[in-house]
Amino acid sequence: MPQLLRRFRLIEALFGVASLTALHAFGLAVPGNIWHFNAFLIIGTVVVTALATARPGLATTALQLALTAAVLYLTGWGPVMTFDFVIVGWLVCDDFARRWRAVVALVIVAIAAGQAAVWAGLAPSYLDNRSAQLAGLVGGAAVLTAMVLIGRESQARAAAEQDRTSSEERFRAVLQDSHDVTVITDAKGTPVFVSSAVERVMGTTVEEHLARQAELIHPDDAEVTETMFKKLLGGDGEHVVEARLRHADGTWRWHEISARNLLDNPAVRGLVFNHRDITARKTYQEKLAYEATHDALTGLANPAALRTGLTSWCSGESRSALGAVLYFDLDGFKQVNDELGHAAGDELLVFTARTLRASVLGRDLVARLGGDEFAVLLTEIGDPHDAITVAERIIARLAEPEPLAGHMLRIRASVGIAVARPGEHGAAELLRRADTAMYEAKRAGSHGWRLHSAVS
Repeated sequence: MPQLLRRFRLIEALFGVASLTALHAFGLAVPGNIWHFNAFLIIGTVVVTALATARPGLATTALQLALTAAVLYLTGWGPVMTFDFVIVGWLVCDDFARRWRAVVALVIVAIAAGQAAVWAGLAPSYLDNRSAQLAGLVGGAAVLTAMVLIGRESQARAAAEQDRTSSEERFRAVLQDSHDVTVITDAKGTPVFVSSAVERVMGTTVEEHLARQAELIHPDDAEVTETMFKKLLGGDGEHVVEARLRHADGTWRWHEISARNLLDNPAVRGLVFNHRDITARKTYQEKLAYEATHDALTGLANPAALRTGLTSWCSGESRSALGAVLYFDLDGFKQVNDELGHAAGDELLVFTARTLRASVLGRDLVARLGGDEFAVLLTEIGDPHDAITVAERIIARLAEPEPLAGHMLRIRASVGIAVARPGEHGAAELLRRADTAMYEAKRAGSHGWRLHSAVS
């Protein structure tokens, strides 16, 4: 029993003693010995209150109701004071919402016992017997009705509270075990709640996470998140972005952030952000994207990437006045493969790729077409001689002795050159012209170049 309720019961007893003593003096209450009655009231209240504190339960409630019945009926006014049982039963029972039916039964027994005592002449009454029984019957019915209504209301309220508590516990459990971090902020973006999943996902405690808000988002992704925040304030739709967040170990991790505006929701009144670490997924996607556009052995662009680059250049998007495609075919590559093995052939291809990449500018595109064929897109040259100069430089570099696969090898190549202006020809046509020129160089004798000018 709460401390406040214990004090209330003791104060109630003292007030009862004073009031009944005054009424007794005018012959209006307690026909018997008032001092015996007062002693019984005070001692009974102290004992029952102590028991309720030490051992709350139905037994203590029954004892309290018995004391109440004895006190009420000893005053001589028991039949008209039955409503006090409602207050006593409701306040004393430690779990009224769950036990109200049992308490109602105890109250009925207490009233019935009191009325029986009046009827048998064992308890005093200022009313005649017939009036006392009628008053007790009416009062008992009123008490029963009131306690049933209060009991059902208490039970419904307790059930609702239990549901709310269960929902909160489930919500906390879901948030704690979730792979998503949930953050709720006010309209200014100040966090008011961070789920404990942040420890598992971000490697920080909630307090540490709150303290490092300023450095949390990658500078390159700040604009994306700010735009999302502005859109979020403008409506209640869901917004999703991908951004890099700083992990506790200092690394930047990719996160998918979804957000909703629930400022108008009375249960939330905030902006709700859920974010999860998608670094592994992002890395895998980047790997797939890289593999889709790059040669696995050399790391150069593959034929698909070359077609894309050529198409873009040929469409006229480039501002350059002139460009060229260099088509390379390695002479004697099959012999290296047959005599030294495929590992040596792969090493030769990798060296060739490295040489091509080092011989052109960063804006140019170098690709492996397959086997021992390569292509270079020079996106901006002054005239055809610039393309010829690049081809001769590469041919000369490949011809230098190079230690490959335990041997000193010289690589010979035939190069076809096709020059054109942006938008003058399609990608396939420009590549075909370079291929044709390469075969002309091959027929003329290996280790040389031929120009197929596409300039009108």
